Amino acid sequence: MDGPRIRWRLRAVLDRERVSAYALAQVLAGKVAPNTVYSLARGEKQRPDLEALAWVIWGLRKLTGKPYGVGDVLVYEEG
Repeated sequence: MDGPRIRWRLRAVLDRERVSAYALAQVLAGKVAPNTVYSLARGEKQRPDLEALAWVIWGLRKLTGKPYGVGDVLVYEEG
């Protein structure tokens, strides 16, 4: 049996909003490294940096005008 885990949903949010990871990386220039944004969008990061997470949410809000939060980009799952 697998244990609980946190999974990124950033790609789903970006796809739903029709926003590219590149556009998000551009908005976050100087705040979060582009490679970090791309890794988060691919769901590769296993231990997210809380500051990066906060900036990603800020960037999503800036690009979409919607009140995104932590629960929109991360999901808890039990295995």
